[in-house]
Amino acid sequence: MNQLNKPPNKSRLLRTVFSTVVLATLSACATGQAPVVEKLDELTAVTYSYVRTPLILSPDTPLDRAQARDYVQVGVIEVNRMGSLNYYLWLGISDTELVGSSDSHHGGFKSIVLALGDQTLALDIHGWTHEAIGVSKPVYKKLFSTSLDAYYEITLEHVRLLAEADSMKLLTSGSAPREFVSWYRQAAAKEELAEFLRTVQQ
Repeated sequence: MNQLNKPPNKSRLLRTVFSTVVLATLSACATGQAPVVEKLDELTAVTYSYVRTPLILSPDTPLDRAQARDYVQVGVIEVNRMGSLNYYLWLGISDTELVGSSDSHHGGFKSIVLALGDQTLALDIHGWTHEAIGVSKPVYKKLFSTSLDAYYEITLEHVRLLAEADSMKLLTSGSAPREFVSWYRQAAAKEELAEFLRTVQQ
């Protein structure tokens, strides 16, 4: 079989499509709208705030977009229950080792460690669905319908650490821990996170 008729490498093709979808999703977020969104949940009577553009982490080399396969979206949420404020870290997990597995809500994401510059933050799972934080529908849009949700309760100080950190890594737990790093330079997402912090502190 000559080179022209050689079928494309399926794995490489899937990675390329995956990365293209991620880039398209990120581009769609850059709409010039307000970076921090506040909504009233009419079913649960809570007000929640979040950023339009979550961060994205990958276990692959940040600059090697063509090879990126698994992603973790990272977003923050403020939930206001009649003046009682709670903060949550949301992960949208597009991990081919977990999606579709019989133990998909476990993996190494029951407990995680965030390395934020020279600070570390250990978090245990709060819930696997949006109902766990008191809202009636998902807050963030996931990259793929098969992506998993995970919610971790954090504090306003943790939000500050996220906003001010010059580097970020996510370490999973378990017998085969994995490390996720910033997928590529995400200035817009970092700016929105800083704006979120300013907004909720007002």
